[in-house]
Amino acid sequence: MDQSLVSRLFDRGMIEQAFPLVSTRIPGMTLDRWTRFALSHAGSRAGDWPRGLMAVQNPAGYILGMFAFEVREHLHEGRVLCVENVIVPNLPGRDMIWGVVVSEIEHLATMNGCRAVFSDLPCERDSDDGDDIAWVTPVLERSGYMLTSGRAFKRVRNRTV
Repeated sequence: MDQSLVSRLFDRGMIEQAFPLVSTRIPGMTLDRWTRFALSHAGSRAGDWPRGLMAVQNPAGYILGMFAFEVREHLHEGRVLCVENVIVPNLPGRDMIWGVVVSEIEHLATMNGCRAVFSDLPCERDSDDGDDIAWVTPVLERSGYMLTSGRAFKRVRNRTV
């Protein structure tokens, strides 16, 4: 892990600061939608089942990566850390950013007594910018993660009544 990069739990002041990173990775994201999402996570549930947003920052305080997390009860594994919405852009040094993200995920899991970590893959399968499955898979495997079953996804059309 690069000592010049640090992980930090989001606070309200970081929400607007993170918007450029989020909007570059999620086309069509609005500041209002991002703010609602971030506030629902930044005001994390206290106690035994925490959730929140974590940022990876450089010494100047710029947010270079982030992820959402939540401690949940899993039927087979017991207490687990679920990680979603991982954003690590394709920029020089992304391996270092990923190193901090993975270290922080494992720290959160240990700190919260979790037996396992579940994480969605943080990229699109058809990405053209180098942020794809071919890059992410070996990075995760080198960190001791196994790629297990996939997650099914279907968009639902909401019908106006």
